[in-house]
Amino acid sequence: MQGPDQVIVPILLYHHIGYSLRGDDVYYVSPDTFDQQLNLLYQWGYKTISVELLVKAIKEGAELPPKPILLTFDDGSETIYENALPMMQRYGFTGASYIVYNYVGIRNYMNADQIRALYAAGWEIGSHGLSHRDLTTRPYRQMDEIVESRRRLESLLGVPVLSFAYPFGAYDSDSLHYVHEAGYLAAMGLGNESLQGTKNLFYLYRQAVKGSEDLRTFVLHLPWRQDQYDLPALTIVP
Repeated sequence: MQGPDQVIVPILLYHHIGYSLRGDDVYYVSPDTFDQQLNLLYQWGYKTISVELLVKAIKEGAELPPKPILLTFDDGSETIYENALPMMQRYGFTGASYIVYNYVGIRNYMNADQIRALYAAGWEIGSHGLSHRDLTTRPYRQMDEIVESRRRLESLLGVPVLSFAYPFGAYDSDSLHYVHEAGYLAAMGLGNESLQGTKNLFYLYRQAVKGSEDLRTFVLHLPWRQDQYDLPALTIVP
């Protein structure tokens, strides 16, 4: 049993699992690099959990695996369906995809059927707002971006939308109020630690994984590390 209140669960944040046309975009993690990261997590015994289970552990305590982790993906890039989903399925991992409502079905972003396929594969679907705006600079948009985005996504997709991710990790007291009003179980922010608890249930700490990282910098996001690791020695999962 872990919790209630504080639990150690790293939450990693990705955007695109693919290649940038510009070649220098930190928000793009190449498929090969992503596979190496998944392989390392698999070999080290990490198990993905859901946001819903994390919330239960924080609120009332829950049975978690020895090394729980959350893998989250913001914006709804089509590369999540095309690349991340099949790669994660090989390792028995699931994720949480935070969707910008106005991006659904536009070029390079997932359509409704692809998002539903993630959900059918065991992923969670969350809201990332209507239009990916910094909510702290547009207080008059917060109700629509936070409350209305949940309603529209659930109506469009026919799946539950239980958590919210603040665009750019930016939030204030008003946006926090609307997250509660919308009925979300939790909300995702940014941070550099893995300790989650009641004090930050509506600003869970996520660590962004950049495209420039190698495994030796990637492991710095993880609370449980092996003393030694060697990439060529990692087992290839078929």
